Amino acid sequence: MLTNSKQQLLEYFPADYFSARERFNRLTGERGGQCTAYRIGTRGPGGEALSIDSAYFGAASPQRLLIVTSGIHGAEGFAGSALQQHIINDLIDTPGTAALGGILLVHALNPYGFAYIRRTNENNVDLNRNALGDFPGPANPAYEAFDAVLNPRSPPGRRTRFTPGLLWRGLQTGARAARQAIAGGQYRFARGLFYGGANTEDSISIFERILQAQACDPMMQVVHIDLHTGLGKYGDYKLFVQLATGSPALQPLQEWCGDRVIATADSGRSGSYSASGLIGSLTPRIFANARAITATLEFGTYPLLRVLSMLCKENQLFHYGCADATLSEKIRADFLETFCPHDARWRLALLEHGGRVFQQITNGLFGT
Repeated sequence: MLTNSKQQLLEYFPADYFSARERFNRLTGERGGQCTAYRIGTRGPGGEALSIDSAYFGAASPQRLLIVTSGIHGAEGFAGSALQQHIINDLIDTPGTAALGGILLVHALNPYGFAYIRRTNENNVDLNRNALGDFPGPANPAYEAFDAVLNPRSPPGRRTRFTPGLLWRGLQTGARAARQAIAGGQYRFARGLFYGGANTEDSISIFERILQAQACDPMMQVVHIDLHTGLGKYGDYKLFVQLATGSPALQPLQEWCGDRVIATADSGRSGSYSASGLIGSLTPRIFANARAITATLEFGTYPLLRVLSMLCKENQLFHYGCADATLSEKIRADFLETFCPHDARWRLALLEHGGRVFQQITNGLFGT
């Protein structure tokens, strides 16, 4: 039986995008933060306005800044929003923060995907492969070998040959090479998975504006943590960084959070890979005169083949529909479960681990 305190923590997990946005903004106001909404052009399922919302706590001109973003992969925003609400309501020490720096929380970078329970936006773009300086993005010929398996040109069925096909190609190329080929980002197959788009999407442009508004002197150090779910051991977490093992830039994160939880792109640790157009690449670009550290805080859910299978089925459903209404609803429910398990233990673990990382970083960054 859950205690009252644990039950209250579980209430941070929203029923939908709209309740998540409302509570994020309300808690920000109650805790003395500054709310800003940035609307996107696309509407919600009932014609509602959709927006990326930010919450800022701290000094008007901070020397040090912590950025925590969520929901760039739409459906992952359920868990990301819960952690951000926990941070706002329970973990932010506003007086301590204001003395030295600032904390910027950006909620639902992909409001369309959050509202419609998709990973991508309205253009089927994986926004975490879209933050590029120039288009088209880099070629990824290795992806082509997997495209027919990942992206069948047909409605989803109750039976699929997805797993055998993927396993066969994985055996031919090697597991690590296969992971890199699939997840690294591709810019050719517009209806495919991990599609990075043909131009800069609205969400990326908005996030650039949010960062530019904070990029003022005397900024000295910036840490950007982007929240994700789906990759890794169930209930565990990792900080993924696009840095080489042994890089001096890793030292602060290692000191604050411990080396065990950090996975570099070249480390060979489970799930590690390099990718093009990551949202974190914008931060050092815009804060060019500050020491910038970016990392993906990833919370594991289900085995990798299940995650890929659900990505495949949901993508088929979106592009080709399904005459079987029961199957359609099951795919949508399973898709959400894959990225935000309903299990109370998993949800409490996410808040515990995420809260610990937040406190470790704020203690190190602000010297509290």
